[in-house]
Amino acid sequence: MRSHSWLAALAVVAFAVSACAGSSPTASPTDTPATPTAESSASAAPSEEPTEEPTEEPTEQPIESAAAGDELDFRLEPNSGTTELTSGFTPDPFSIDLRSGGLIDASYLGDDCSGSVTAAPDYDVRYTAGSQSLLRIYFVADSFADTTLIINAPDGSWHCNDDAPGRIDPQVDFEDPASGLYDVWVGSYEAGTVNPGTLYVTESATNQP
Repeated sequence: MRSHSWLAALAVVAFAVSACAGSSPTASPTDTPATPTAESSASAAPSEEPTEEPTEEPTEQPIESAAAGDELDFRLEPNSGTTELTSGFTPDPFSIDLRSGGLIDASYLGDDCSGSVTAAPDYDVRYTAGSQSLLRIYFVADSFADTTLIINAPDGSWHCNDDAPGRIDPQVDFEDPASGLYDVWVGSYEAGTVNPGTLYVTESATNQP
């Protein structure tokens, strides 16, 4: 009987040991990812700066060049310069080498105006009047080319000539000339031609082409 009791007790101990060995370890609670807060989400998202619509600065409208037109314009700089002459000037005649011709037909001015010229004057004469009663402007071509003269006087009037009396070269006379700016164009009677020659300004009636 005592041996059986000992064996029973031993069996109970063995069962308890085996039960402990076979039991699985208690699983530790897993960390659940934290739910992002609104603040963290906002900081993670790329910040969008408010964009401003580009403002257009006002630009000045380009001033249209008078040279682009198809008419003579005394406001343009002369092609070959300007001279200032005072009544009684010497030497008389004053002379300057020029070339006739251009792309604009001066006949639109009417009267005796003709020839092909540039939009800008070929030469400007700033004249100061005195006791002389005549101011004559004429052009002599180096060849027998037919040339013309178109002059805008100080009062804004137009004066034109093709042939001086008995000549092929042009001449324009101003009686009792006024002080001011005389804009001079030298035209080619035959369109598309360029003719070198000399422009003369005189106060003497004996000087002519």
